[in-house]
Amino acid sequence: MKKLFDWVMRRRAASLTARLRGVLEQSRRVADIGSGSGHNARCWRATVGIEVDEFDVANLNWVGEGPTLWDGARLPSVSAAYDAATLLFVLQYSADPINLLQEVRRICSGRVLVVQATYRGTPGKLCLALREFCWGRLAFHAARLARVIRSQPCPLVPRRYFTREALRRTFDRAGFRVLSWEPEEWPGLNISRDLFVLEATCPIPTSRSSSRLETKSAG
Repeated sequence: MKKLFDWVMRRRAASLTARLRGVLEQSRRVADIGSGSGHNARCWRATVGIEVDEFDVANLNWVGEGPTLWDGARLPSVSAAYDAATLLFVLQYSADPINLLQEVRRICSGRVLVVQATYRGTPGKLCLALREFCWGRLAFHAARLARVIRSQPCPLVPRRYFTREALRRTFDRAGFRVLSWEPEEWPGLNISRDLFVLEATCPIPTSRSSSRLETKSAG
């Protein structure tokens, strides 16, 4: 079972890396926010050759050293520490997506890569809810039973679902412009895994008072 899960996650990481590679290759230091199992960061280090710091609100890691844990409010990093950041299927879980994006804007001086599932209409929303259940709670409990992650409350419970238009409004309110957009439609389901490349419209002033990688998970 563990080998099967690892194969699925490695395939998923390779697919995501192929979509993000153009921006990742231009970066030196990347913040992976909502790093999950750690497969994405491991793939980027091995195939793109960049430095990656992982952040998450829960320790779902089973490859690599694990993430720096944070409270979901303020990222434990100095301002402008990274020249790229990633948010891959993360915003639906955040209590305050605008605050999260503004924190990313604070710590990242360059491009922000967001991959987010969006829906169109009521049928699309129902399909997206089913997808989130399968890739979220169901996958979490299966991984916990297989003992690839530690026993803990499930953090993968969506707080919202986004239409493409609502997501763009969220970016705008957080102080970002969309430089490029790439849909990946699921045929016939009215949902898409959209890739947005973002740039801050007005950088947040840097501060020397923020902490840097203070809390590492126990592994």
